[in-house]
Amino acid sequence: MYIIDLADATEKHVKLQNFGGLRYSLRRILGVACITDKVREARLRWYGHVQRREEDDCVKRILEANVGGQRSRGRQRKRWIDVVKYNMEDSQLSVEDAEHRAEWRRTRVADPLPEGSTA
Repeated sequence: MYIIDLADATEKHVKLQNFGGLRYSLRRILGVACITDKVREARLRWYGHVQRREEDDCVKRILEANVGGQRSRGRQRKRWIDVVKYNMEDSQLSVEDAEHRAEWRRTRVADPLPEGSTA
């Protein structure tokens, strides 16, 4: 892992140093979330939004639609809904939790406060 030496960040040539393990510390100090956490949060937020829509809404019908036929042999490609279900298991959420917006919003884990700041 490489990080930028912040003291020399304004110079034309930025000095890179290998400080294995400081990436997490820098994110915590600067209050920046990991991109995978941001993507997971957005995915779950969209899924909850769709689940709270009316039953006859076209987006909800498409999300809940089943395509007939068999899937091909071998390793299956990841589907969006499979990843959502995996994220829901990790966050200990159920489909019923999506109906309760306040409960669903507790999935927000990205964008921590910078170290030393108050909300």
